Amino acid sequence: MAKNCDVDGTHPAFEVDEKNVNIPNSNLTGVGMVTISVYGTIIDIVHNEFGLVRVNNQLWNLPINLDNGKVILSQRGFSVVVETDFGLVVQYDWQQYFTITVPSEFAGKVCGMCGNFNGKQDDDLTIPSGAYAKDQQDMGNGWRVPGVVGDTTCQDTCKGQCQICNPTFVEQLEDYNICSALSQVMDKDFQACTRLFDPKQFLQNCMVELCNGVPMKQHYCDTLQMYSETCQRAGVPGQKWREANKCSPPKCQENSYYEHCGSSCPATCGDLTAPSICIASCVETCTCNDGFVLSGSKCIPKAQCGCLYEGRYVAVGASFWGGDTCNERFTCSAEGKLTMEKTSCPTGQQCQVVKGIRGCYAVNYATCMVSGDPHIVTFDGELYNFQGTCTYELASVSSSQKTLENFSVILQNSGQDKRTGSVVNLVEVKVYGNTVNISKEQPGFVTVNGKLSYLPMALNGTKLQLYTIGWFVVLKADFGLKVYYDWNSVAFVQVPSTYKGSMIGLCGNYNLNPKDDMQMKNGKEAATAEELGQSWQVASTPGCVNGCTGPCPGCTASQKEQYNTKTYCGLISDPTGPFRDCHSVVEPAKFLNDCIYDVCLYQGRGSMQCKTMTAYTAACQLKGAKVYPWRSDTLCDAQCPLNGHYEICSAGCQKSCQNPESSYHCGAQCMEGCICNDGFVLSGNECVPSAQCGCLFNGKYYKYGQVFYPDGQCQQECLCNGTVQCQKFSCGPNEKCEVKDGGHSCQPVGKGVCSISGDPHYNTFDNSTYDFQGTCTYTAAEACHLNGTRLTAFSVAVENERWHAMNSNPQVSVAKLVAVEVYGSLLVLRRNQIGMVMLNGILAHIPLNLNEGKVQVYQDGYNYVILTDFGLRVTYDMIYHITVTVPSNYMDHTCGLCGNFNDNNADDFTLPDGKVTKDVQSFGAAWKVAVRGVVCEDGCSGDLCPKCDDTKKEVFEKDCQVLTDPKGPFAACHNVIDPASYFRDCVYDVCMVNGDTAVLCDSIGAYMMDCQTFGVKIPTWRTPTFCPLTCPANSHYQVCGQSCDTPCPNLSSIVVCPEKCAEGCACNAGYNFNGTGCVSLDQCSCYFEGTSYKVGESIVSEDCHTIHTCQASGVVVSQSMLCQNTEICQIQNGTRGCFPRTCLLEDNGSLNSLDGARIFLNSGAFDIIQVCDPNVTDQWFRVVVRLEMCGTPAVNSIVGVHVYFTDMTFTITNHHDIWVNGKAMTESSFKKSNIALTVSGKTVTIDKDNSLQLSFNAFNDLTMSISGEMAEQVCGACGSLMTLNDKMFHGGGRLGLRVGPIAVNTDKWRAPDFPDW
Repeated sequence: MAKNCDVDGTHPAFEVDEKNVNIPNSNLTGVGMVTISVYGTIIDIVHNEFGLVRVNNQLWNLPINLDNGKVILSQRGFSVVVETDFGLVVQYDWQQYFTITVPSEFAGKVCGMCGNFNGKQDDDLTIPSGAYAKDQQDMGNGWRVPGVVGDTTCQDTCKGQCQICNPTFVEQLEDYNICSALSQVMDKDFQACTRLFDPKQFLQNCMVELCNGVPMKQHYCDTLQMYSETCQRAGVPGQKWREANKCSPPKCQENSYYEHCGSSCPATCGDLTAPSICIASCVETCTCNDGFVLSGSKCIPKAQCGCLYEGRYVAVGASFWGGDTCNERFTCSAEGKLTMEKTSCPTGQQCQVVKGIRGCYAVNYATCMVSGDPHIVTFDGELYNFQGTCTYELASVSSSQKTLENFSVILQNSGQDKRTGSVVNLVEVKVYGNTVNISKEQPGFVTVNGKLSYLPMALNGTKLQLYTIGWFVVLKADFGLKVYYDWNSVAFVQVPSTYKGSMIGLCGNYNLNPKDDMQMKNGKEAATAEELGQSWQVASTPGCVNGCTGPCPGCTASQKEQYNTKTYCGLISDPTGPFRDCHSVVEPAKFLNDCIYDVCLYQGRGSMQCKTMTAYTAACQLKGAKVYPWRSDTLCDAQCPLNGHYEICSAGCQKSCQNPESSYHCGAQCMEGCICNDGFVLSGNECVPSAQCGCLFNGKYYKYGQVFYPDGQCQQECLCNGTVQCQKFSCGPNEKCEVKDGGHSCQPVGKGVCSISGDPHYNTFDNSTYDFQGTCTYTAAEACHLNGTRLTAFSVAVENERWHAMNSNPQVSVAKLVAVEVYGSLLVLRRNQIGMVMLNGILAHIPLNLNEGKVQVYQDGYNYVILTDFGLRVTYDMIYHITVTVPSNYMDHTCGLCGNFNDNNADDFTLPDGKVTKDVQSFGAAWKVAVRGVVCEDGCSGDLCPKCDDTKKEVFEKDCQVLTDPKGPFAACHNVIDPASYFRDCVYDVCMVNGDTAVLCDSIGAYMMDCQTFGVKIPTWRTPTFCPLTCPANSHYQVCGQSCDTPCPNLSSIVVCPEKCAEGCACNAGYNFNGTGCVSLDQCSCYFEGTSYKVGESIVSEDCHTIHTCQASGVVVSQSMLCQNTEICQIQNGTRGCFPRTCLLEDNGSLNSLDGARIFLNSGAFDIIQVCDPNVTDQWFRVVVRLEMCGTPAVNSIVGVHVYFTDMTFTITNHHDIWVNGKAMTESSFKKSNIALTVSGKTVTIDKDNSLQLSFNAFNDLTMSISGEMAEQVCGACGSLMTLNDKMFHGGGRLGLRVGPIAVNTDKWRAPDFPDW
């Protein structure tokens, strides 16, 4: 940048260099490091190393006085200032603002990027040869510093599209207003300064930087800060500009406060007298509180100041090397005294400079890798396969080693299929007194000492750093340990050579001898991988095993040949493939074999090859080898978060909310993964605009809008809303402060369970029982009285129907469906829709995951379960039994047939108006949900209800006695759930069906299920002759089974397996659970974005712009789609797709037109749709509808539909009477020529050659559709089908989208031949 090119006795040599780095998510570079060489000393000031400088490769606090004042380094405000005795001044804010000042004596003697300082501007672009540079790139190349470490791959120009902002585009920038605002603020608030520094340059820089991806708000405030500092440095008084411009003041360290015009020379431990002799102008700064002084970048009491060493300040407890050979180590004691210890680097390390810091560093490193099924490669290179599913010691320091820093890495595997394989599920690292858990179940997060945390973060000062590179989280310790895990299936442990011979665990002993890596914990050699794993097991989880429980599967020759193709694993070893540059660095053979083994194990399903190819990619990139793009839409498609994209070589650490400038320390290591798009930064595991960044509080990051409880007792509640706002808090009734998902929050202390079974019989939350045989839809439970609470609203409704299994004219009912409304979604489980759930009108396969786990739908035993994140749990066996479970914090906040959950069953029959009744029928009827067009009854009451004959009762009591038998299979549950009511219900229901054993078994099964809900272990009660449970194909009965024992690949990605066992059917050997049944591996479903897909099934996105298809490999392929002009995106018969456009006129006059617009028709007769082209004769038709105000209170309703054809007229009344050409129609169908009318139930359908289809249903809703040929020939209230160029309907509405009601003059559609309007 600048150096003395004419050194003489009065003009000392100096050189100031600047190292540029890429600014993530933009097309620009920024200052990464400033280097000053003067008087034989090298000073490095590194981006983001706030308060620190490097002098001759050692890190020091400020201030520093070198050679008795020849060079002085101090902190002024938020910048470091380097001053020499001959007038050179360098200032850098550790971020982006960097200035060099030289005295006039150096005029014409300097050279570099800053010019020659000779008073002439036209020769500033002179390169070292003396020639003029051709352009800026030539200038940069000429003054590039040779031989700098890490510069081997840097460029003087950027590749591809270097500058997207040409001058013309800059002038037209949409963001110009904010740039102009900068200029206006400078003119107004900095009037005294604009005469010295023209703000036009800042305006030009603003437009270029915004155009190249720098966030607006960030640039706006940063620019004003730089301009303010420039003015203050020139002696212009500081201005209060931040509040008026909504720029947050800098966050000050503990024991300090912000000042917009504070001292440039604060008192420091290195110079307590600095303020008394300071003549510099004020600066924006953080000032220490009274009684505190600066110790480095911290404010501490004066009594706690450290030591001085040759003009350099050393904080208490800090250590440094006394020379270049690492044989003298100085330490500052608490008494402020320096002590020196003669030492040397440990074995395996040597004194060297790494990343600009001198110290003892490992000569080399060893890496252990776990990947795929998993396959383990030890530190010494031994490869073996171990498929245990328990918890194991992967790599730890031997207990005999006392001089090295201790650490341990624990590995927990989960079974892909507990009979055959496993995969890495959790990595736990214990180091420096911390326990860090990285779980596959929480991608993007880590749990540190029990608390869920976002990345990046640092622990123990900077001794331990956690950050992401690509898809990997990296834990890096200052003594050389690195642990990588991709939250999926690949983990690496890297240790320095100092640990040679000191390691234990599954990764081996690191003694450079692979032959003894199968050493067990007792020191003996293991004969098998299973024996080795068992010896290093440190914990077990229910059902875990140490490897294959039967013969481990293998591959046939034909399978090996098939899976060695490019569709599967062949890309790994392809000499011309994407890994070609890595073959000489990382041997591909073992990865190829591992890949084929894994793919074979799962018969080509589940994209198992992706796990090995991901591992090989990472292994190559960790060795610095180049990997070319290999993923595609059909092969291991990269799934990135919203506002993010995939890159095969994601270098360094991307911008994050915690570190918006990115981290210089993360290095430039290249690994594949997802990075945020331009203009977005990483917030936890999401890409958000910088304006939506969260908050740092007590060293921990919280997302924008996140509520948290930092005191660990939930007595303080904080909200991150740009800033952190805290208030006093306490948990509500029936709650206590507990850790959930890694953070403290108020959790319910119990639950209430309502059971609905059989007749149906109700057992409320407060344990009162009653029978109610209504056949309508009723509110079973809903959240109510929520004002002043933070509880989530929900509603559970149950629809009953007559129980025809009992007799031909039953007086009792049974559940037909259960509907749950929560989080804005409606989920319906219907008896005849096995394996399916209706979600907002769309049939979806079970399992299902909504809103990232807020709602889950899955099968548990023989029940389907709807579970929410706040504890609501609804089950339905699709036959007989429903349960509703609510957490205890809903006490006094539920209404419906399940009662009010207040621990008082005397008032369970509370009506919607708050009154209490004793009449069951009135109570049930009060909670009826009105369903349009449904005819139902509220059941029987009193003596009108059927009763069981005493002689029959005696017989059936014996059948049901198994429930109450004190020595029977349910005895263990009697003290938990009183069986008396279940016994009564059993006797009654079995009596009503004259001893039908199916009902008997369902009654007993209801008690069984409720007992298991409360965690009671019930022995096997079914026998081949008593209530045998018939299981579907490929499965067998288990009284206490875990459905997830044998899951299809990736099933766990959308549902969390139940922790408790349940009675039901378990998969036979060789079959996998797909969420609702047991299938062969090649028939396993796909699981994508919370949805289950059958093989070959396609599902259309909500806007009909994308179609997702499940391939036989288990991969979901997404393709773009678009509805045709004559189609609309909507739901029909439970399926979303592109369907012919229809015009719907509802009975109340609400009309949805062919174009998707919605209008309202008042009373009168209207031309709804007709052929308006006078040239059309044969296909002519016209539909007129009359609406009138009917009923009390009066409601606008359809009273007549008139359909006209060339030689035919139909009239349909609101009572569904039909006239044809003026004559009453008595038949159920009519057909003449090409016109057909049919009556089915209460629905009338008219069809004319498919050019018009009309349907008038039982609810008096009129639906009309037309053929594509008629699209441009119709008019009327229904509108027309327009081309894509016609983007707006008469009043608005884009094609394919429903819009809200619009204001339209409907009089123009009134039928002129119906004049009585």
